[in-house]
Amino acid sequence: MFVLLTLLVSAVSAQTEAPFSVTTVISVPHLSPGDRNIGLDFTLQNNMDSAVSSAKIYLYIRYPFSASISPNNKLDELSYPGYLISSGGQGDEYTPYFSIDARSSHKTSFKIDVDRSAKYGTYDLPYTVFYDSGKEFSGKITLEVKGETLIEIRNVQVNSNNSAVEPGEVFKISVSFENVGDNGIKWLKLILDPQDWSLIPLSSDTERVFKDIKPGEKRDAEMMFSLEKDAPVKNYPIDLGLIYVDERGVEYNETRLVGLVASGRAVLDIAKKTTEPARIKENEPFTLTVKIENTGTGDASGVTARLESGVEGDTLAYLGEIKKDDYSNAIFTLNGAGEGVKTGNLKISYEDDFGKHEIQRELDLIVNPGNSSNMLPAIIVIAGIAGVIYVWKRRKSGAP
Repeated sequence: MFVLLTLLVSAVSAQTEAPFSVTTVISVPHLSPGDRNIGLDFTLQNNMDSAVSSAKIYLYIRYPFSASISPNNKLDELSYPGYLISSGGQGDEYTPYFSIDARSSHKTSFKIDVDRSAKYGTYDLPYTVFYDSGKEFSGKITLEVKGETLIEIRNVQVNSNNSAVEPGEVFKISVSFENVGDNGIKWLKLILDPQDWSLIPLSSDTERVFKDIKPGEKRDAEMMFSLEKDAPVKNYPIDLGLIYVDERGVEYNETRLVGLVASGRAVLDIAKKTTEPARIKENEPFTLTVKIENTGTGDASGVTARLESGVEGDTLAYLGEIKKDDYSNAIFTLNGAGEGVKTGNLKISYEDDFGKHEIQRELDLIVNPGNSSNMLPAIIVIAGIAGVIYVWKRRKSGAP
């Protein structure tokens, strides 16, 4: 009974075991659109205890693959001996007849091309082994075609305390990118490299490294910078570098150009006021000059100054542009006024990179009584006469 059971198991195993095993090896680690002359090693292992005769292999070529060798080649022709090709290049490839001993193997090589329009994905190449006058063994080879490797910068945003960056301010640059290609990314290094020394990174590292980015996946990077206080208001170019390696091991090195717009904020105020004459007389005209200084980070344009007070005259001055760290004089020609302290408001209107602005400053004028100014010459004359009389009397009293 034991012998019979052993023979039965052996017979079942012999029936269930496949007559052949197929091993294929591709000459490149990954297939890409446009690849040519890709070697496909096909090893056929005879699993049977008997030899095989009159065997040949058919490889059924289908899109996106084609035969690398021109059609209708004769056996052993050119530099790829060992198999034949049907016409058209897109047809089937097949080997000449061969024999395999029991428990032995037979190896042949095919050459295939990948169409340039091939899409990312897996494809099957069917094959059939014909042997022993009418017997067949079929299977398929699964090949994977890798697509394009593409990284797209989705957004570059500058975040600061204000809507724009001013000289002397600390701000953050955020970069968002996406793997829009077909292939996965093993690792990616993102670099922000300012082209102007006025842009200073707040850390020694202006690089960010990411790993294992799948197709369709987005990633974000943030880096802190500051802009020097004395930096001019202008566009600052920044090189955005991308170094990455896709799942095929291919390395890419790209540089994109992004920019930072620095905006200036004007700060206007009164630096000095003078009048001509220096002592304002009652009911007499005078000129008021107000020095307006810009101590901000940007230029002021369309500057006007309006004086609102009880004194009449030319109370509106057009100053135009006042550049950063510069000044301009607002000159008002005013009519005479009654004596006393005249309180007024000076309204300064201007525009900078942040919009339109208006400031108000209180301005006092002292108008002296008109007769007070006429007594001064008389006092001088009287003092002079008194001095002469005093000297004359001293000389007279001291005479012999």
